[in-house]
Amino acid sequence: SHILCQFVKQWYQRRVRGTLQMGFPYVDVVLQPSKDGSKTTIKLTQSRFLKGDQLPDDVSDFGYKWHIPFTYLKEGSADSYSNVTWLTPEKDETLIEEEGDLDWIKGNGNGNFYYITNYEKPVWQELSKKLSAGSIQAPTDKSSLIYDAFSLAEIGKLDYGTALDLTRYGINETEYTVLSRILNNVLSAGNTIQGDKDAMQKFWSYVASMLKPRIAEVGWTGNASESITMPKLRDMVIRNYCRAVANKTDPVVVEALEKFNKFADDPSKDNKAEIADVFVSITRTAIIYDNETDTNWHKMWDLLQNSEWEADQKNYMAALARSTNTTLLEWMVERSFDDNVRGDTWRYLYYVHVYGRQYDLSWKLLKKHWDKYAKKYNTSSFTMGYLTGMPGVFETTDMLNTVKEFFDSKSDNIGTGLKASKEALTEIQSNIKWRSKNADAVKTWFANL
Repeated sequence: SHILCQFVKQWYQRRVRGTLQMGFPYVDVVLQPSKDGSKTTIKLTQSRFLKGDQLPDDVSDFGYKWHIPFTYLKEGSADSYSNVTWLTPEKDETLIEEEGDLDWIKGNGNGNFYYITNYEKPVWQELSKKLSAGSIQAPTDKSSLIYDAFSLAEIGKLDYGTALDLTRYGINETEYTVLSRILNNVLSAGNTIQGDKDAMQKFWSYVASMLKPRIAEVGWTGNASESITMPKLRDMVIRNYCRAVANKTDPVVVEALEKFNKFADDPSKDNKAEIADVFVSITRTAIIYDNETDTNWHKMWDLLQNSEWEADQKNYMAALARSTNTTLLEWMVERSFDDNVRGDTWRYLYYVHVYGRQYDLSWKLLKKHWDKYAKKYNTSSFTMGYLTGMPGVFETTDMLNTVKEFFDSKSDNIGTGLKASKEALTEIQSNIKWRSKNADAVKTWFANL
């Protein structure tokens, strides 16, 4: 009964600490080989993960220490996991002894637990090599490595070059959950260097080369025997490859445009069924590679206005927003206030911002039509919050002051958008700090490809 009581006590402490204090931990791993190389001591310490401009100024009765179940893969046994070693709040560090001279371990084996693992740079470099060699095989381990690296880079605990190095093996990745995590982080990094033409060209080339090997594997249509994630993989690969390759004569782009034109000429259910898995891919590709007279854009506008399905309407709006013709985009937002136009009014502007990445234009139109949006949406928290949160992408002190001045002047009708407007200002401040610390490193990494 004594053993049972101790078990219940420890279980209770772990649960309470995990739920009654904000945030989560990361674990620093240091490998310390013995002088003769016969053993390696794994030293573990825990810290609270703080993101962005968060400050450790709040107080926890538990001192922001957790009970952490640490497991790991190690060199020589990358297909099996260690037993659990518990990091406890009472210890500043935890030591594990392993036989041999270890060059690497991968913490949080199988990604089962909610903590991030950090390593010294040589270990990260070894992990990158192991990914490329296929020595780390479980999708959960690969995915959690990518997640940990970019999360740590975002808070300054790892340089972005090292995090991006982990993505190099992505050209061989076939699992949707892992490849999507790699791609999302690479695309996010690319968004930060849009002002550098040469680096952006190499960035898109990097994305295209990563995805090209998957094109033949995913095909254009599915079958009953394929995995449940294959339709998502198919759409992600084709959509992003077409965007990245920047070549209207590329066979994949050509086929996507042919499929769009066939559907636009006859948007029947049968034709829609033929392209179900790649519907998003072909509509967005059609706009990205539109001609000088915006033929595909006008076709898609008609498809939108004749669509009865909300999901299709959202897809058409997201595709239309990718046009580089700002005159058309401004006209579209103006028309969105008409009662006979399909889709939610706010979504047209929001999609120009999110999918079109026309940040200056969306900010201009938000200010221009502010009173209309406020009248229509300032009692709807989620909607007005979407709009007032848009300026959070800016990253200069001038824009911080401009956005603040504007929102301060709208205190009488900002309504439920107030919280998101404050969060947007905080995000701009974080962006300014992030750019000053990391932008050059990201730009250099892509420029040196």
